[in-house]
Amino acid sequence: MATRTTLKLNDREIRQWMKDNTRFDAKADGNGLYIRYRITDTKPVFYFRFKIAQIEHKIMLGKFPEKSLSSARKDCIEHRATIQKGLNPAITRREQKQESVAKAIAEQSANTVNELVDDYFKRNVEGRCKTERTMRQRVDKYLAPHIGNLKIDAVLPMHIVNMLDACVAAGAPTSANQLLSITKRIFDHAIKRNIIIHNPARAFNCSDAGGQETPRKRFLSEDELIKLFKAMRECEGFSRTHYLASKLLLLIGCRKNELFQAKRTDFDRDAAIWIMSEDNKTQSAITIPLSEPAQAIITELLQFDDGSGYLLPSLKSSMSKKGYINSSYLFEPMQKVYALMPDIEPFVLHDFRRSMRTHLGKLGVNEFVAERCLNHKIAGMAGVYDAGDYLPERREALDKWAAFLESCEAGTSSNK
Repeated sequence: MATRTTLKLNDREIRQWMKDNTRFDAKADGNGLYIRYRITDTKPVFYFRFKIAQIEHKIMLGKFPEKSLSSARKDCIEHRATIQKGLNPAITRREQKQESVAKAIAEQSANTVNELVDDYFKRNVEGRCKTERTMRQRVDKYLAPHIGNLKIDAVLPMHIVNMLDACVAAGAPTSANQLLSITKRIFDHAIKRNIIIHNPARAFNCSDAGGQETPRKRFLSEDELIKLFKAMRECEGFSRTHYLASKLLLLIGCRKNELFQAKRTDFDRDAAIWIMSEDNKTQSAITIPLSEPAQAIITELLQFDDGSGYLLPSLKSSMSKKGYINSSYLFEPMQKVYALMPDIEPFVLHDFRRSMRTHLGKLGVNEFVAERCLNHKIAGMAGVYDAGDYLPERREALDKWAAFLESCEAGTSSNK
């Protein structure tokens, strides 16, 4: 039987349907070419309809007028030729698409891990994460030398093992745990970008890296605080600003980045308070009462205005990308102080907070008030229902703590 070739559609008619908003499910042109213009269609749609082994198939050809009527007819002729060869053009088209996707994935996986890292940081870390600098240091120091130059799909679990072992061998078990966490996220990013299917670091946990970390318990005793103040005063290269910043961290008990990011306008000297924004670890704003020694330090620091708007002078050598003092501002100066205290157990700046909390308890401060002095979230139902600010109680507590620190700074033990 001869194939019907009488063509029924024309461009003018299709354009008129669009103009009149005439909607329909299907109109035939001939040789299996149809056009539809349903309510849900933004434009008329061409499709090719055919049967193989009594099973009907459809192939969408395109929308009019981007796909012209003559082009749609040409597509139908090509599909008919494919059918005459015993092939299914719908399957062939699908296979071509899958082949294109596979090729694109192969091209992506040819990239190196270093390139993946750059893409991950650009999309997920830069300008979004406060620990960006630390994360970069971990990656540059341990990940890049071991697997950075490998192709992304060539990284195996054994490469992850070697990288973690090198980090632990360097005496940095905590860094190894952090490195593993970052590495997992980086390869998860590769999965999301359709570069790889499996994460080579997924099976590892902290027992394979630096081990289970236990909470630090280090705090500075009264005698150690006395020695610390003395060492800070006598340390060469430990500037006046370093001293003031360190003492203020002790007096207020805040996290170092909270102080480094504090703006000059956050301090109300008349009310003797620091209005800390919610841009902190707990993501909760808090008003911090300032003792007289803390006020004196802030008054002195405010005399140095570098135009950045921040409390601490943002020297170019220690400025973060956002314009305030970076997290390592006190690291090197404190190393010099530690050298003058060889008989003291090592400590870090964050131990200042634990020191304040410990001594507040010894000074008889209520446990709940002491926790609020550190801007800790209160656990359990007490934290849910008790939204009190406790400003007077916290001011009294911090005044006691300030008096204790002043005696330490003067070298006078409270036991004498």
